[in-house]
Amino acid sequence: MSKLKVLTQDDLARISDDFGEILENEVSKSLPAKEIEDLDLDIVLNYDNEQLDVDVDVGVLFDELSEITQEQIAQAIDEAYLKFDSYIDENFRV
Repeated sequence: MSKLKVLTQDDLARISDDFGEILENEVSKSLPAKEIEDLDLDIVLNYDNEQLDVDVDVGVLFDELSEITQEQIAQAIDEAYLKFDSYIDENFRV
């Protein structure tokens, strides 16, 4: 795997926005939209010594009749991270 390029503040803002979109897409693909009342994404980027760490906290408010499990949410997040890794490789590696 090639090295991560030096990231600017604009790059970090773009990465955060794009990862948010990736997460929203994966959650909406994996979970029935009619069972989700609210979705809150908290993305924290830590870029230090040319190393990028990304943490996400996904808050989901379900319909009272929802049968969505934590495992389904975790799977959607895992899929989003896989797509995010590809996104980083395609756009921010030298």
